[in-house]
Amino acid sequence: MQPADKLILHGLVVTMDDQLTLIDDGAVAIVGAKITAVGATNEVSGFIGPTTEIIDATGQLVMPGLINAHTHAADALFRGLVDDLALEPWLERLWVAERKFLRPDTVRLGAQLAQAEMIRSGTTTALDMFWFPEVSAQVAKEAGFRLMTGPVYFDLAEPDNIPVEQRTARGREFLQEYQRDQLIVSCVTPHSTYTVSPQYLREAQALVDEFGVLLTTHVSETTTEVATVSQRYGQSPPRHLDQLGMLTSRTVLAHCVHLPDDEINLLAKRQTAVAHCPMSNLKLGSGVAPLPKMRQSGVQTTLGTDGPVSSNDLDMWAAMRLAAVLHKGVQQNPTLLSAQEVVKMVTCDAAEALGLSDKIGSLVAGKEADIILIDLNRPHLVPRYDVYSHLVYAVGRDDVATVLIRGRMVMQQRRLLTIDQTSAIAAVQELAQQIASC
Repeated sequence: MQPADKLILHGLVVTMDDQLTLIDDGAVAIVGAKITAVGATNEVSGFIGPTTEIIDATGQLVMPGLINAHTHAADALFRGLVDDLALEPWLERLWVAERKFLRPDTVRLGAQLAQAEMIRSGTTTALDMFWFPEVSAQVAKEAGFRLMTGPVYFDLAEPDNIPVEQRTARGREFLQEYQRDQLIVSCVTPHSTYTVSPQYLREAQALVDEFGVLLTTHVSETTTEVATVSQRYGQSPPRHLDQLGMLTSRTVLAHCVHLPDDEINLLAKRQTAVAHCPMSNLKLGSGVAPLPKMRQSGVQTTLGTDGPVSSNDLDMWAAMRLAAVLHKGVQQNPTLLSAQEVVKMVTCDAAEALGLSDKIGSLVAGKEADIILIDLNRPHLVPRYDVYSHLVYAVGRDDVATVLIRGRMVMQQRRLLTIDQTSAIAAVQELAQQIASC
């Protein structure tokens, strides 16, 4: 029995394993980056050694870190800049600001701010589509944050000034650099079917096939998008992607707000996952995705915040609560989407959709120690009858006390340990004065 490096004791452990095991007085043993034991405190306490760091979780809930399946994190630089517009004019306004202000140094600031926000709210993994992915990746390595990111495809030379014909070569360099990284999970991120031509969508998929990584893109977010793509190619966005061979079990589609039944069935047949982003879909007036129907049809579904310009924050607890109540209200059916289902969507189900279920998503021996501790000794969290109900309808981001990623403590009792939050905030505030005047 190898002594633990860290031992979490006396917590309410919500494992999110296959049996959805709950352990009232539970413990988790960690050696290096990995969980070595999960069980009752009186059993796992045997892993204490002379150098074991004890984490007393009395009065706290211990669970897997949250997984944000769709975001544009460093857009935190533009939070609140563009509101009350539909997606298409909203994008035009945002792209003007991005072209003018996004550089490696400013993306670094945005990534620091965003990753600080995500860690503080209990998110330990994010699937991020953004310019200069190598910059966000470097920030994540410094912060100890698990980031899934990679080359962007866009037909225009956007803020990174990479001509579209050079994106595949540059993308291959990124994938080669990070293909064995422990924290950075490489993927390919073509923006959409209306901003990337078929030639370059094929090139993006070729990279996916070459490196065996995941692909993510925006699909059927608005009726305007569906009409544009249908007029241009004679097919809807999902059908167009399918013709290009891009709907696979290694594909995550963001949004999917406007999908008829036959396209939902197509996604299920192709084992293609969907990242549901209810906050941005509502804020931009895009519509309400048919999430219950997707789930009933066998489509794997996850949750994302989208970027902090379209949803204004990176709060997965808010996304969980909104997803849980939105579809009950729209369909006037309170039985839709139970709290337990929603928690699975941001833990074990998300890990499976992102191809990471062998590493994260549940507290199981052998997996990596992405763990959050939530303070339950708060008025809004008492009494407690159903833990999943609490997590979806009562817990908020400020209730997250401690965060570990790959066994490394990145926040302890609300204090960030790996990002200089004060400096990042000051630098972004200074940059914001320039952005506001553009």
